[in-house]
Amino acid sequence: MNPKKGLMGLFILTFFLSSIGLVLLVLDDKKDLSSRADLGLVSNLLPALPEGIFVENDNIWDGRSQKLPVKIEYNPSVWLPPQTDDPIFYHQNQSVTVRVTLESIDSVKLKQILGPEFIAPKPFIGSRSEVEGWSITSYSYKFFGAEKIVDIWTNSEGITLLAVMPDVISRKDVEDLVSQVVSIVSVPEVKGVSTPDDSARLAATVRPSVVMILNNYCAQVRLDEKVYPFCLAQSGSGFFVNKDGYIATNGHVVSNLPETALFYGVTTGGLDGLLIDSLQAYFTALTGMPVERSLLEVKIKEAHSSKETIYQMAALVGDMYKKNLIKLGNEVNKYFIQLGNIPVQLSKTGVNVGSGIVTATLIASDYAAPDPTMGFTTSDVALLKINGTNFPALPLGKMDDVSVGSSVMLIGFPGVAMGSNSQLLDTSANAEPTFTKGVISAFKQAKGNKKNLIQTDASINHGNSGGPAVSSEGKVVGLATYGITPEEGGGNYNFLRDIADLKDLMAKNNVTEEIGSTYDTWKSGLDNYWISYFKPAKVKFEKVSSMYPDHPTVQQYLRETNSKISGFEDKTPRFTRDQRKIYIGVSSGLMIFSVVIIMALGISNYIDSKRRRAPVILPPRAPLPPQPIQTF
Repeated sequence: MNPKKGLMGLFILTFFLSSIGLVLLVLDDKKDLSSRADLGLVSNLLPALPEGIFVENDNIWDGRSQKLPVKIEYNPSVWLPPQTDDPIFYHQNQSVTVRVTLESIDSVKLKQILGPEFIAPKPFIGSRSEVEGWSITSYSYKFFGAEKIVDIWTNSEGITLLAVMPDVISRKDVEDLVSQVVSIVSVPEVKGVSTPDDSARLAATVRPSVVMILNNYCAQVRLDEKVYPFCLAQSGSGFFVNKDGYIATNGHVVSNLPETALFYGVTTGGLDGLLIDSLQAYFTALTGMPVERSLLEVKIKEAHSSKETIYQMAALVGDMYKKNLIKLGNEVNKYFIQLGNIPVQLSKTGVNVGSGIVTATLIASDYAAPDPTMGFTTSDVALLKINGTNFPALPLGKMDDVSVGSSVMLIGFPGVAMGSNSQLLDTSANAEPTFTKGVISAFKQAKGNKKNLIQTDASINHGNSGGPAVSSEGKVVGLATYGITPEEGGGNYNFLRDIADLKDLMAKNNVTEEIGSTYDTWKSGLDNYWISYFKPAKVKFEKVSSMYPDHPTVQQYLRETNSKISGFEDKTPRFTRDQRKIYIGVSSGLMIFSVVIIMALGISNYIDSKRRRAPVILPPRAPLPPQPIQTF
């Protein structure tokens, strides 16, 4: 037997068997690739930013959280929206408040709302409504010696707005707010088309990488030689960008503006001492007689029961700061990260560190408040870091990964959906992020530095800031940051900071994009789980739990997986996905090797056969000597 033919037969057989195995493994593996989205290409055309004012977070207040069937679109550069207890808007530049209510307000009710600091009421003649569908009644009051105008706005649907202003010039901003009031009693809920399977898978994959950030801010106000310390807290969202504990967020999440800090210092009671001492000095100078401190303590306590009063006092303190009568100093920010399912809590004894709540260090921030005229000078991104490793960092994409119309998912911790801010939800809701889905609406450029911004209709609210905006491929393309107040009309206009801004900050601080094995292992476990391969899924989940003990959802999946292993739902194949990948690789290698050998043997046989069929060419013979011719 020809040995070359035997070798060729062997390799042909190997090639055939490898091909069959490879085909079967690939067909089996295709079940794991059943839902993949296509990527579009983004246009290079980036038009200039339309006229408007950029503001952080959302610009629509939904009164349903306070049992008011009202929605108001407001300008966040002008108004601070209502907090959790009273539905009152506060003007950031003037001492103006606007209360929203469904109650009719007569003189008795008005006195109850305003409190005893508002005295000597008189009808204010000459006021008339400039807003269609609304009527107005006005009064003039005295508030600590200053005149205040009080407007009562009412409409036919029973909605009442109570505005307190220093003068009639301030009424223009109030009219703008009144004109945006919408009753939602009869507005039907609009349900859109969704793809819950794909969305749920994407949400489950990225959920462990998103964290809540608590910024605990403390400072001191100095008046003459006396110091008044106070502390505040604000929350935001962030996500891991490096396995070694680097967290991305917005710059305004980790920063505090002085005017805003003073406002909340007064309204939360942190600066009661400053108010009491200031009023004591004021009344002493006014009357020439000392005023008992205990009397003023009672007055300030009463003031907190009336938002109009305490907000007006906050405006006075803000004015003192602008006039350099008081100074703000010794500002300290402490950052806490909520990793797991235990909600972060702030009390007089501090933050409940431990059990998935850790401290963080600010690495870098690129943030300054935008100038109303010049626009942006920074990109509003920041980096924090916590100790440890094996954190599930998200893969970072680029703006070109999405185009207009592409779907995007935003993940964060909005305050309106937090249990501590709701009469509806338990405080355990603080640990659960909110997922909102939308599309890419447009690509714009920021006023000033003209950095790229991504417009989306996905909902963004206070607390969402800094959370990731993820494409359908699971890559972060931006950070939830801004809303925009249009000149007219309504709608959901929100903006993402381009992920390129974050990448620039990371590069400047030598922070690399390292996803790490935790994210990949988690994703692989989910992929197996969703196709009912519960045994290999369990192996992956157990590995994730070991690498990242604070993982918020892996234990839930482990319990579910253990209950289904070996049951009728378990479709675990003989070979796991990883084993199939190895076998596919080996089979492919054998096929390539077999093809090379077969080709080599074929060429060798071809050469041999050519040699056998060629005619034998003998060397030329020497000529014979001439012979005599014989005749027979």
